[in-house]
Amino acid sequence: MQNLINKTLDKASIKTLLKERFENQITTLKEIPKPATLDNLTLIAQRIKAAILEQKKIAIVGDYDVDGVVSCAILQEFFAKIPYPLEIIIPNRFSDGYGISKALIENLDVQMIITVDNGINATEAADFCKQKGIELIITDHHIPAKELPNALICNPKLSAEFIEKEICGACVAWYLCGSIKEAMGLEIPMVEFLDYLALAIVSDVMPLRGINWVLLKKGLSVFKESKRVAFVLLKEYFKKYNIDSRLIGYYIAPLLNAAGRVESAMRSYEFLIQKDSKKAFVLLEQLLTFNAKRKTLQSTMYLEAKEQFISQRDYLSLPFIVVYKANWNEGVIGIVAAMLYEEFLKPAIVFAKEGSLKGSMRGVDCMGILENYRQFLENFGGHSGAAGIVLKEENLEGFKKALIQSQQMGDTQEKNLLAQRLKGVLGNLSFKEVDEELFLLLQNFEPYGYGNALPRFLTQARVREVRIFGDYHSSILLENEGITKEAVMFNRDLRDLKNQEVLCSYSLYKNSFHQRLCLQLAEIAPMKAFE
Repeated sequence: MQNLINKTLDKASIKTLLKERFENQITTLKEIPKPATLDNLTLIAQRIKAAILEQKKIAIVGDYDVDGVVSCAILQEFFAKIPYPLEIIIPNRFSDGYGISKALIENLDVQMIITVDNGINATEAADFCKQKGIELIITDHHIPAKELPNALICNPKLSAEFIEKEICGACVAWYLCGSIKEAMGLEIPMVEFLDYLALAIVSDVMPLRGINWVLLKKGLSVFKESKRVAFVLLKEYFKKYNIDSRLIGYYIAPLLNAAGRVESAMRSYEFLIQKDSKKAFVLLEQLLTFNAKRKTLQSTMYLEAKEQFISQRDYLSLPFIVVYKANWNEGVIGIVAAMLYEEFLKPAIVFAKEGSLKGSMRGVDCMGILENYRQFLENFGGHSGAAGIVLKEENLEGFKKALIQSQQMGDTQEKNLLAQRLKGVLGNLSFKEVDEELFLLLQNFEPYGYGNALPRFLTQARVREVRIFGDYHSSILLENEGITKEAVMFNRDLRDLKNQEVLCSYSLYKNSFHQRLCLQLAEIAPMKAFE
């Protein structure tokens, strides 16, 4: 902390720090790798071309999150331009479970199945496809287990030549379409699907460097001009917000995800591909209803989960959060785990009961941690920052005890937690530097997000005024070196800090309604806390 306080910044040093993030990274569309650099993709495209020429029935099996839904939408829209029909299957979280399965395959009358955003660990489903004479193609981005399914597979994590291992499932689907385009000699501009892809990159929290940064930057530009019926409606509904990665991450992605969390993700898919504006409007209203229900469930479950955690003796010293309630909604446990992780900065696992216990984990190196406790788990999979878990109820206490005993808080974890709190903070900044010129400088390095953290700054200031708006959000006036700046902090009542000297960390944003430069506070504390 003291190092950051002592690190005084100006515009030139900020520009240098941000440019360093992009050293040895691709920054333009023409630099992104070709489809052929993804292992098996050229062969997969040839197999799909053959299936099309032979008029075989093809089904796409997706996932119920935004990444999976968008993957299906990209393939559907691409194949419509060939044109060639597809059967789109998005499993229901509650009745079907995750990804391709034997039960799902039994209900399909097709000769080829292509998975998107799932399938990398579906060994049983792959064997069943072989028995049924169905050609299975797996496209996925999740971490593979040691035993791979008996199928033709494309996964960036299995591709030595592909320069970015952390791309989303929809990006693999987009590359697949590009490879099919080459195989069939089609004139379809792949850039027109980047508005879809932007949603998946942000919602699946891909690291914004290299390929992801380039595709998202262009995707946001395509989204702004998009005439897709769904996107026209979304832009109108969210018109008071700037079109950027935060709009997707905080508003659009949760809205689209809500359908899969409380009902069926097919509603979100139908909305995204809808060509009729009246039908799309009805679907949007359904999504808004689902999202309202999701928020209510989320609020109730979070309070229950938090109470369960803090009721434990010495809860602050526990290195892990593990909470469980049988009737919690399986579709919302991931959000609750993320909220617990953000509040307490401890890895969090939230379990609900659906036959076996189903859990969702949020934190750092989730898959690496879970790998050490295989003996307790029936199944698990996911990313570094998020994972899904299945275990038997009788194994819960043993799993929890083993986690806590082996992950006891140490100096390294303490440092990681401090780093998490200071993520994106570049250094100490005088309000003399906070102006339109600085805001424009920061815009040059957008989009921001995971892997390209939104720049934040530290400033010591005096709180001159505090006004409460909405549900305990604070609008305050800060003074530093005789200069005052407006600032906001959400979900925090700051009236007790009026007239105090404080240290705050913040990012810059423009109020989209007034187009006025403001500070958005991430952390604020009285200076006496640092004495």
